Amino acid sequence: MLGILLDNARVHGHGTVRVAVRDLEDALAFDVSDEGAVTGEPSRLFARGRTGDGAGTGIGPALARELAVSLGGRLALTNRRPATFTLLLPVDQDETQGAGIPGWDGPLRLR
Repeated sequence: MLGILLDNARVHGHGTVRVAVRDLEDALAFDVSDEGAVTGEPSRLFARGRTGDGAGTGIGPALARELAVSLGGRLALTNRRPATFTLLLPVDQDETQGAGIPGWDGPLRLR
């Protein structure tokens, strides 16, 4: 899902692409943004098929959203300018120990 969002930003966005990760306790939020802007109807971004005038088939964000939902998560356009997509993925709190973060002693697992 992150690969799809990063490729989408690289191909269709402008400027620097940034990824921020936020711990929301029961979920992780991944914000993928670039310096461009989303024009047109945001709901079309998640419809399969050509959604703009640029190259591509328009399947990227739709596929990423379907994958997120299949894992109990969500994907949304959270800002038009700068263009920002936020991917929320639930985290199983019983298994978050030891994700390579100091003080944790088990694997990080998404639900």
